[in-house]
Amino acid sequence: MADASLSKKGLIKARLRPAVVEDFDRTYPLLQELNNSRVTRKVWQRLFTNLWQQPDWSPGYVLDNGEEIVGFIGAFYTTSEDGRIICNLTSWIVKDEYRSNSIMLLMPFLKKKELVLSSLTSSPEAYSVYKKLGFKNLDSGARVIYPLPSFNRSIELVTKQDKVRESLSEQDQKCFDDHRMLDVFQCAIKSGERVCYLLLTYRLGRGHIQKVGDIELFKEAVSAISRRLCREMGVKSLQVDERFLEGVKLFMSRTKIFPQGKQVKGNISLQKVDGAYSELTVLATP
Repeated sequence: MADASLSKKGLIKARLRPAVVEDFDRTYPLLQELNNSRVTRKVWQRLFTNLWQQPDWSPGYVLDNGEEIVGFIGAFYTTSEDGRIICNLTSWIVKDEYRSNSIMLLMPFLKKKELVLSSLTSSPEAYSVYKKLGFKNLDSGARVIYPLPSFNRSIELVTKQDKVRESLSEQDQKCFDDHRMLDVFQCAIKSGERVCYLLLTYRLGRGHIQKVGDIELFKEAVSAISRRLCREMGVKSLQVDERFLEGVKLFMSRTKIFPQGKQVKGNISLQKVDGAYSELTVLATP
């Protein structure tokens, strides 16, 4: 009699279950196959750490055949200003011999119709699957902004952390506090009574803008603060997704096309989906 625990291909059947913190050591070999040489074991472990002390938290889901973890997908949750729950999916990887089970990892998320799902760093294969499942493009590219001198003194760039925090709204203060322990740069643009919170990460000498608090003020002020912001961060240029500029043309900037677009599934304004609670900040390094 055939062993009921074996598949038709002779593989041990894998079971889908929520990931737990203790799964990291068994999942790490899979994560290494993502070929991100910048991410160390210590940084990868952040995926399995409840950084923001969220209740009923889980790192995501795993496929477990009883002997080893053969598949993983990570998940980061946040709530938009209008109360929508956004779940960013990340690091979806399955061992080659279990690829036919890959879709199992997505099913718990797809069943929750109230979730807005996003994927910000898809592989070509994942991008294709998400597209077939109804995900649409958030952006197909970003704008690289080079520093320009500015004589506009009505725009203030606040970088001292205590001053940044006290200038923010209650919701932005929560985001600020949540990211203090990560390798990010946080600042605020001020113009009169208006404030725009910015959350950035570092990569290859460029400051990547992951969250824009006030898009209108950002569009008005980004040229005026670009040089000061680059100097404060110690970078040569800035990068921001096109949806945060809404078509505004900037002098001394260029478009960068993503290999795979960032994606979203759900009824939500595209500008409300950002990289603050995602692998783009959690796995960021200086």
